Amino acid sequence: MYQVRKLLIRIGIKRDDFCVSFSLYDVPDIEHFVAREKELERIHRELKGDGTRRIVVLHGLGGVGKTQLSIEYAKRHKDNYSAIFWLNIKDENSLKQSFARIGRQILREHPESRLSTAHMTGNLDDLVDAVKAWLSLSNNTRWLMIYDNYDNPKLPNNTDPSAVDIRKYLPESYQGHIIITSRLSQIGMGHTIQIKKLADIHDSLDILSNASGREGLQNGKNRLP
Repeated sequence: MYQVRKLLIRIGIKRDDFCVSFSLYDVPDIEHFVAREKELERIHRELKGDGTRRIVVLHGLGGVGKTQLSIEYAKRHKDNYSAIFWLNIKDENSLKQSFARIGRQILREHPESRLSTAHMTGNLDDLVDAVKAWLSLSNNTRWLMIYDNYDNPKLPNNTDPSAVDIRKYLPESYQGHIIITSRLSQIGMGHTIQIKKLADIHDSLDILSNASGREGLQNGKNRLP
């Protein structure tokens, strides 16, 4: 597998050859997004660059909206990226399964990719390496990876054996954009943005209205029981 990875990184391919259709399949999404414009602007500002690696960590309490914020960013800026991938990083197995799903996405549009070799073996570790190598190809710089739910990171003060070291699952080349969502602020990489609870009651009611499918909560026309 090491030789395959080296070969992938050496191959020169045009940027258009890395395009993968934008998909939110299996991603927790809501139809209407409310507020968070300042946070969206800051994410965009921090991720802008010359193609070298940019990392943003969104941290805050559970349920505060970190996942939806990262998804909304992806939806708004999808035309700026050749590929956008979402990964569930709550534990190592979920993360590897996410890489397997990404591998299938890539192969559907690029069947000639060397990923097919790893896909045929069915070995998850090989698939992780193959996807990382594909993302590390010299002209493949316009991708966005969203690592969601990184709430159990492998840190010096964390003795949990199931803790995940995200660095093992980042592409090796210093390129591309990465968003990490976590309840913790001590991830130790990238630009950190704290996501707080919505202070404006009207924004909160809009979100509740969207989630429940019931309009008019703000003016009392459709009160909750």
